[in-house]
Amino acid sequence: MKKVWVVSVLLLIASFVEAQIHDNAEEAFASSKATHKPVLLIFSGSDWCAPCIRFQKTVLSDEQFQLYASDHLILLKADFPQRKKLSKALEKQNEVLAEKYNPKGQFPHIVLLNSDQSVLSTLSYKNQDTAQFISMLSTYFAE
Repeated sequence: MKKVWVVSVLLLIASFVEAQIHDNAEEAFASSKATHKPVLLIFSGSDWCAPCIRFQKTVLSDEQFQLYASDHLILLKADFPQRKKLSKALEKQNEVLAEKYNPKGQFPHIVLLNSDQSVLSTLSYKNQDTAQFISMLSTYFAE
């Protein structure tokens, strides 16, 4: 019984630590300014781009990455699905983000932005596992 209680408490704590992935750029950048954390902007084709789907499953959904991101990043996803319909406002927002940060239309395309929305770096996902991706990101943070 004690083990069940401990596991339940740990799962509850983990659910609060999980980094939120924003789809609203205005909210993400406001949060970035308030917390002084950079924005990790992820351009994705969530229902058609195999590397995007792999990145979501391998890195973004991983608990280790979620813990890292909650301490260091504001996550923003600009999704360009083919089957799923987005609101017109979200489509427009994602198109504006793409014009500015992903003019070549690459997927996945990952951009690390300062809180003033200037580009800190463009990152590549080449099937790294979570630890490798975090290691690459860590070079931008003084620990």
